[in-house]
Amino acid sequence: MINKAILVGRLGKDPECRSTQSGKTVCNFTLATDTGFGDSRTTDWHRIVCFDRQAEFCRNYMRKGSLVYVEGRISYRQYEKDGVKQYVTEIIANSVQSLQSRAESQGAAGNFDVNVYDSPAYGGGNSYNAPSYGASGSAPASAPAPADNFGGDGGIPNDDIPF
Repeated sequence: MINKAILVGRLGKDPECRSTQSGKTVCNFTLATDTGFGDSRTTDWHRIVCFDRQAEFCRNYMRKGSLVYVEGRISYRQYEKDGVKQYVTEIIANSVQSLQSRAESQGAAGNFDVNVYDSPAYGGGNSYNAPSYGASGSAPASAPAPADNFGGDGGIPNDDIPF
């Protein structure tokens, strides 16, 4: 059986982090995702919970408005408050990744001086290391051309595209 959620969205507010009695770090935040477009655009809000190293990452590097990728499992729980049952749906994250460049992060969410993916504390590197082109977003003149997966002259002719 599979219980997996993958979300890409923006933080609704700064993450709220705390430590449990056993010393675990727990971080909670809300994530906004959009569906539709134009007048039919709607926003869904998701409660995200992460622990330990992921929680440390969130506390140190994420702020309100940060664009993030979250992967985890859906969790349903209930509790009683003032005699009324309360129901909560959360995503228990096992992976949280920033989808912003360092320049975007500095402009939107404060000063990020450290690339967390290069830190030994977070596994010493990301499985996908995208090239960094700086604030301009354009590749330097010496950047290699993208690999051609079709064995042709560097692309697919427009006549072969089905749309």
